[in-house]
Amino acid sequence: MKRLYTWYVALISIMGCALFLYIRPFEHVEQQWLLLLLLSFSTTLLSIYIVHLPPKGNAFSLDSTIYLATIFVYGLETSLMVLLFSMIPTYFFHEKKMEWWKHVCNFAMYTCMIVGAYYSFLMLGGESGIFSLHDLGAYFVSLVVYSFINILLMIGFFSFSPSFSFRNMLISIVKEWFFTYGVTLLASLILVSLLLLHEYFGILLFTSIGLLLSFTFRQYGQLYEKVAHDKAYIEQLLNSLPIGIVTMDEATSNHFINDSAATLLRLDKKEIKQWIERERKSERNASFWDLFTFPDPFQQVKVSYERDGEEKIFLVSQSNLHHLYGEIIGRTIFFLDITEMEQLTKRIHQSEKLALMGEMAAKAAHEIRNPLAVIHGFLAFMNENLAENEREQYHIPLLLQEIDRINAIVEDMLLIAKPSAPVMKEAYMETIVQDVLSLFQQTLEAKNIRVHVRLDHVPLQLDSKQMMQVLYNLLHNSIEAMEEGGTICIYSDVDETYNMYMYDSGSGIPTHMQETIFEPFITTKSSGTGLGLTIVKRIIENHGGTIALHDSSEQGTTFVIRLPIQ
Repeated sequence: MKRLYTWYVALISIMGCALFLYIRPFEHVEQQWLLLLLLSFSTTLLSIYIVHLPPKGNAFSLDSTIYLATIFVYGLETSLMVLLFSMIPTYFFHEKKMEWWKHVCNFAMYTCMIVGAYYSFLMLGGESGIFSLHDLGAYFVSLVVYSFINILLMIGFFSFSPSFSFRNMLISIVKEWFFTYGVTLLASLILVSLLLLHEYFGILLFTSIGLLLSFTFRQYGQLYEKVAHDKAYIEQLLNSLPIGIVTMDEATSNHFINDSAATLLRLDKKEIKQWIERERKSERNASFWDLFTFPDPFQQVKVSYERDGEEKIFLVSQSNLHHLYGEIIGRTIFFLDITEMEQLTKRIHQSEKLALMGEMAAKAAHEIRNPLAVIHGFLAFMNENLAENEREQYHIPLLLQEIDRINAIVEDMLLIAKPSAPVMKEAYMETIVQDVLSLFQQTLEAKNIRVHVRLDHVPLQLDSKQMMQVLYNLLHNSIEAMEEGGTICIYSDVDETYNMYMYDSGSGIPTHMQETIFEPFITTKSSGTGLGLTIVKRIIENHGGTIALHDSSEQGTTFVIRLPIQ
């Protein structure tokens, strides 16, 4: 493919240069050197300062205009000499980085185009040196031939490129042909008129106009690029916000919908526009879409929105959209997902209610303790002084047992409501574990429960008394979960925190209760108060740590306690 490309370039170069030498234009222009220099200088300037056309970055130069106008006024030889003289400074000063053979090929192609345009002009009755409306057909055909030769040569030039697409190139040429070559023909006729009116003044005036157009369109292009860049930056900024934004420009009927709006509504932007313009109607989410019809501004309206079975709460506001001079041209709607905030607010209100109830419960528990003590005293007195059959008749032992149970619940409620602040001292977790295990020694032996302890020897800041209560409650639960013996493992690892794991091979915690086991009065035991794990959680949190259910199944249960390391 590269060899064919080389042969093609060589063929065009030889053919064009040979055609130029055959015509021998330099033999006919001895008396026109100043005019040639002016035309060549003008052609060089206009080929350098091309006219850029935003937004697609297209551009065209007016050098072809001069070649055609020179044909119409002075003939073929002068046009070819202008081509030659303009190529020399272009090669030496403007496009020095381009290889010399490309300049030769470019020169040859222009030669073929100029020759073809000239002879087609003559064939249709055109006459150089005059301007006549009767020759408009000749002018037009010469331009068509000029552009057609250019297109054929360019197609042949690019067809040897691996990435060449004939269809795409043809579409691009057709799109640009009418405008670019239409301007070229019109500008060439204007230059013809100026040259026939006054040669030197006409060249200077046309060159000045061409340069002015180049500078003007260049500045316009830079301004357009800046506006496009600013617009893209603003759109990118709006798309990065976590707030849904929809602007409705009533003057142009345009809508801007940022990415967050599409994400929050779970719709694409086309669907959102259809809902706004009422092209779609549904009872679902009608309260939300009705807000887009309100003409006046509003602030922070809560509205529900349901999509795919999930309900969201949006906080919606609307403001007027103004143009540069302050007149209202539309509206802007902002909406924010406050679903989590609403849920958090509800939880805070619930926590406040629970805190108030806890305070009331603590006061009630404190007041209950006094009459409980009196009742317990009289029942104990009766238990000691009544005969055994009378004690059985009045169920005195059962009453005492239930009174003790009520008193335990009251004590736990007081501990939860007003826990004492931990007194921190340096201690080791394995020492506390051994002290607690000694309290369960007989129970462990009776139930045939094996205990394995492997704890890292790390100093911690603890309230040993409160931590003993934590371990007592956890071990008590583990022992009750194993009715026919089993294993308890207490082990640890250390990273940024001290992590102690407590495993038992009991029956596990039911799945439906695993998320609520630390809440008050949640228990799986018929005789339990349901406050043990709540107290454990409160004590651990007062130590700056956390406790969580690590794993639970029919094979056993594991809790993990994480405590800070000083």
